[in-house]
Amino acid sequence: MEPNPPFPGASQEELLAELATLRRMLAEVETPACAGEGEGLVILRLCSGLDLAGWEVLTHRQELRDWLALPLSANPLPFLARIQKTLRELVFLSEHDPLTRLYNRGAFDRILAAELVRATRAGQSMALVLFDLDDFKAVNDTYGHPCGDRVLETVGSLLLSEKRSYDYAARVGGEEFALILPSVGLVRAEMVIGRIVEAARSLKIACDGAEAPIGVTISAGLAITKGKLDMAPEKLYALADAALYQAKASGKDRVVAAPIADLTGPPEKTLVRADEKRFLFTGLTKG
Repeated sequence: MEPNPPFPGASQEELLAELATLRRMLAEVETPACAGEGEGLVILRLCSGLDLAGWEVLTHRQELRDWLALPLSANPLPFLARIQKTLRELVFLSEHDPLTRLYNRGAFDRILAAELVRATRAGQSMALVLFDLDDFKAVNDTYGHPCGDRVLETVGSLLLSEKRSYDYAARVGGEEFALILPSVGLVRAEMVIGRIVEAARSLKIACDGAEAPIGVTISAGLAITKGKLDMAPEKLYALADAALYQAKASGKDRVVAAPIADLTGPPEKTLVRADEKRFLFTGLTKG
């Protein structure tokens, strides 16, 4: 009779069952108030018969990006390369929207603040543009959310292709995008954004359930600082947002520029009601 192996391994089914149990237990455990920030455990589990290719399949299917694996006897270099790749992906996902691959709102806020400081120190202009897809809710309602996602991906790709290498493109909301254009004044920014809005009109996006490729339009609000005064990110964003609202109110599918931030006082509070703004952005009224 052969002795039991000293380190019994787990099959894929057993491993997944154990992971599910572990996740459930961790969700139920209350972290003690006295626990230090660096405290925790590294959990090891031998998985016999599982190679790197099989592990990669599991990580993608089961969302195990934060789990690391190393072989006991095989060459560890491919595994170390994979860990390195995983860490790069995690860093990317922490700052980017997974659907469009653009910067997410957190990264956008950080970059905007840093670029405003840089523009003020250098005394250079900088442009902030907010884009909104016109009547996007109708796309989701008519063709479904997969089609809506395809539209968002397509517009994200358009921004990436049209921006300069040192511009920053972000998805800052459901159907709202942003561009940060360093060292750009009003005239140049209007030309760049006008070209993007025009290019969006020519997009034809194939969706399941649609008899023909659908078209989209976008509205844009542009705000400029000349770098002459300290500028709070919130103020520049508010100016761009107000200009975007005007673009919607003026008929959509256009660019509206706000007064240059350094030459104006604080933006006046708008008296537009929430339901009016909802109608302009979605074409729908409440109820």
